[in-house]
Amino acid sequence: MASIKHSIDANGQPKYYVHWQDERTGHGRRRIFKNIDDAAHLFWKKQDIELDCRTATWRGIDRSWSFQKLLMFFLGYQAGKLEKNLIRLSTYSKCRHDLLAVRGDILEKNILRITNLDIAESIRPGCQRWIRSAFFLLLEKRLITFNPVERPVRRHRRPITIPSRNTVRLLLDTAPRRERIACWLGICGLRLGETLAVTYEDISPEIIKIRRHIVNGVIHEGLKRGVERQVRMPKELLTLLDPKLFGTSQPLVSNSFTAAPLSINYGTQGILQKTLASHGIRRFHHLRHFAVSRLAARGVDITQVSRLIGHVNIKTTIDVYGHLFCAPVDMDLD
Repeated sequence: MASIKHSIDANGQPKYYVHWQDERTGHGRRRIFKNIDDAAHLFWKKQDIELDCRTATWRGIDRSWSFQKLLMFFLGYQAGKLEKNLIRLSTYSKCRHDLLAVRGDILEKNILRITNLDIAESIRPGCQRWIRSAFFLLLEKRLITFNPVERPVRRHRRPITIPSRNTVRLLLDTAPRRERIACWLGICGLRLGETLAVTYEDISPEIIKIRRHIVNGVIHEGLKRGVERQVRMPKELLTLLDPKLFGTSQPLVSNSFTAAPLSINYGTQGILQKTLASHGIRRFHHLRHFAVSRLAARGVDITQVSRLIGHVNIKTTIDVYGHLFCAPVDMDLD
């Protein structure tokens, strides 16, 4: 089985040793890292290969599967998801911070002997969701048959904030041209990451295709969340666009000087956020709520709305926006 160990070199710097058995030659191999992220990622890949090569005589988890090994296995799994842009860097950083903060005797305990009481006493509540996900990963690999970490109490969903029509109209009348374009895309139901990734290649006078997302100011193919889709081009938005740029790779919302893509900070700390705040709108995502409220008021079916705003599962649409589609019913007998 693969293993990962930590030590300190002569200069006081951390070193991480990853050992594994080569799947072709059967010989033991070792690599040394100064970075725990790279070490955990390699450890997860080698351990995952070993699990995929299991035979009928494989006996399951052995004594080497300590709780600390499980944490490194899950951290490497998360690093792999980050490499494929399946999770955000902020999500990985939070997971990494929480897992590396675990201390105590529980680290040396075999994972088959871990109980929910051990987790409750040794792991702070904010970190327990990662531990539960780590055990779920073992369930998927058929290494265990039960997750010892209880499901956390579900928090009540906060009520959504929907700007008024007059507020949105005033925003579109007074905002700078670039911010008006961004707000129009939000009113069409796009997320901020989708808005900043829309290029002139994705649009025509009739439709807008949502098929890309932005990460650290770089446009990537595909969507990080949701499904690819298309919406109709609003006439007012079309008048704001430059006809000469149609068919080019320039984003609709770009840097005013370099025409390069903008980062997510544009909507959370930049000019767009300040423009929204000046009209009493705290978040760009509230324009997405406004889009759904308009569709519901026009009688569009919730199934179609779910597809238009890019939810993978209609249950998400019902949970968040279901109350907007509950029209009063006439209870008279006549």
